[in-house]
Amino acid sequence: MNNDAIIDQFVAEALAGKSPNTAKAYRHSLAKFAEYLDASGADLTTFARSDVQFYINRLQTVEKRKASGVNRELAAIKAFCRWIGNDAAVANIRVIKAAKPTEKAPEWLDRATRNRLIRETDRKRNRRDYAIVMTLLGCGLRVSELVALDRDDVQISERKGTLHVRNGKGGKERFLPIPAETRHALTEYLAQRNDKNPALFLSNHGKRISVRTVQAMLQKYGVHSHQLRHTFVKSLVDKGVPTATIMSLTGHSSADMVAWYSQPSDEDRAQAVERIFD
Repeated sequence: MNNDAIIDQFVAEALAGKSPNTAKAYRHSLAKFAEYLDASGADLTTFARSDVQFYINRLQTVEKRKASGVNRELAAIKAFCRWIGNDAAVANIRVIKAAKPTEKAPEWLDRATRNRLIRETDRKRNRRDYAIVMTLLGCGLRVSELVALDRDDVQISERKGTLHVRNGKGGKERFLPIPAETRHALTEYLAQRNDKNPALFLSNHGKRISVRTVQAMLQKYGVHSHQLRHTFVKSLVDKGVPTATIMSLTGHSSADMVAWYSQPSDEDRAQAVERIFD
């Protein structure tokens, strides 16, 4: 039986009930592995553990595949080995581990980009976009939390303000202080409103604004919505605000998520090495 026939039988028997995309991906991975084996004098019935390890090494060093991609290829080979009863061929295979999501710094806005966003929205006569930007930057809301706000969730006086998030992630509510610049932006925006809609932020059609509309608006300024929340948290971390305080402001339930913002960004790393020869 040739390699193609073996792969067909594997897909039919071992992947029955799997999604078509999974079957297609595994078929492709095994066909590539079989091609490699053929060039080294083996096939899908005769390969050994060293063949698998050398193949994985090749993917990492010669083909420069990312760890996540290498692991997908190895997953297909492991499934095939289980099917043929040759688990020894994939025992203790060494592979570079993929970086965890929290090992890479989140994307936040640098000071220049943040200030450009503030200036450009502030220059518009309609104060809605400016108020949205200042609320996201000043209160660190998720966009889903922002669009759910009603007017009576915002209490503003001359010297302070409070924002009530009624249903945050995980169904948790929290009360947030509103910084002066955000209070100013919200006050200007609400002064332009002459309707009775209870929603704090409205679309151009006079209805409660949607998450997608906020995301599209921010994309016009060259930023993503999640970057504004990340920028809020990063600013607090850089100022040495205690983790417990940051968690209460952002609604994070894990200190690990806050620690994520202490990771250096690619720009931080680049600036660090540029100073080596100073």
